[in-house]
Amino acid sequence: LFVDNSIEAEFVYTEYPKHAVEIAKDADLSLYSGLVVAGGDGSFFDVLNGYMQNPGSLNTPLGVLPVGTGNSLSRDILDNNNGLEDYVKLIAKGKTKSFDIAKVQSGEEIFYFANMMGFGMISDIVETASKLKVFNKMAYTLGVLYNTIKLAPYELKMIADGVEYNLNNIFIIVSNSRFTGGNYLIAPKAKIDDGMLDIIILNKLSRLNLLRTFPKIFDGSHINSKFVDYIQAKNITFEVKEPKLLSPDGEIYGKLPASISCIPTAINIFA
Repeated sequence: LFVDNSIEAEFVYTEYPKHAVEIAKDADLSLYSGLVVAGGDGSFFDVLNGYMQNPGSLNTPLGVLPVGTGNSLSRDILDNNNGLEDYVKLIAKGKTKSFDIAKVQSGEEIFYFANMMGFGMISDIVETASKLKVFNKMAYTLGVLYNTIKLAPYELKMIADGVEYNLNNIFIIVSNSRFTGGNYLIAPKAKIDDGMLDIIILNKLSRLNLLRTFPKIFDGSHINSKFVDYIQAKNITFEVKEPKLLSPDGEIYGKLPASISCIPTAINIFA
């Protein structure tokens, strides 16, 4: 596809977990007109975090070819069109847009995400699925079933743009873009260039109400549920009594307590 669109490219392949972080961090990006990731949301997460540590990165556009398991971010970039050929044509034109990203401070660690970060039941599902990889594509479904049966609400304090909330919830998602998991319209009001993060809170509810509410995330109507709160903010802090795992862009990375802030127009993306 790159040859067909007269794009000269150097292909670099990852050889082990988090290798993409090292590649993006250490590359001499002054030699290139762009850095394009072939993968899904997790692959872009790794490249973004290496890119943000690369001192010569900020003028180099990023791109993502939607060939991963979850291509949520690319749906916003391509306005719901996940076509690989369409995106390569966009890259060939060299047109870019400035997009926001989120910065996370988790203890002494700092990392970034472009799509979303979840915790509570969300990170529990990802952690469970990672232990069930032998089941391949069924691993995530089994993770959902297991954590639905377990269903453990928890309390935390959230401060969003100075407003304090004391919550008893099942999960919270902080989203920069609309989709997660490929097809789930988790944050229908989100825009990746509005300088805001969208917070989706699923409050304490029964298993039956969870099963009734969950299918609504395919069309975004879950935000009308009495069990769901939807808040937009630029700066968010979460305080908890016990550490909880974070799941940015489908990865397990970092723990609560944590602070998240939106960095407006932080990166340029082929779009």
